[in-house]
Amino acid sequence: KLNALEDILHDYVLEGKKKLVIFARFIPEVMEIIKLSEKTLKKSGMKTVSIYGDIKKEDRGDIVQQFQKDTQTMVFVGQIDTAGTGITLTAADTCVYYSVNFNYATYSQSLSRIHRIGQRNTCTYIHLLMEGTVDELLLKSLEKKEDLAKTIVDSWRNYF
Repeated sequence: KLNALEDILHDYVLEGKKKLVIFARFIPEVMEIIKLSEKTLKKSGMKTVSIYGDIKKEDRGDIVQQFQKDTQTMVFVGQIDTAGTGITLTAADTCVYYSVNFNYATYSQSLSRIHRIGQRNTCTYIHLLMEGTVDELLLKSLEKKEDLAKTIVDSWRNYF
């Protein structure tokens, strides 16, 4: 997965000059992604910022603002449970999921970080999956949960 992510960083950020949001579930994954991003962007002068469980809540707003406003800050890496809700990351229109968790509400909220009021571009979501892995099962489970949620919301009158 890291090789695929390195290609995405190269194509979208270095070549395409586009800001990128990357979500992962576990802190060790977040740390590896930060290292890879910093290494990949090092020579270009571009920067990476991140929010994960160890980042103090009072520091998170400044990190988001840096990503949103600083033209050299091109990559935002977030732990999905920590940075997947309540922040606006519309400076990017592409979001990569290195891994997801089982919570549909958290996943759904994380999709909305780049797709919010003020976003002027079409949003793209990339899931890094390998066939036959837990990540594939989790994503299929999230899709089923989404279908169920839509059915309930669209057909609520049938249930009451």
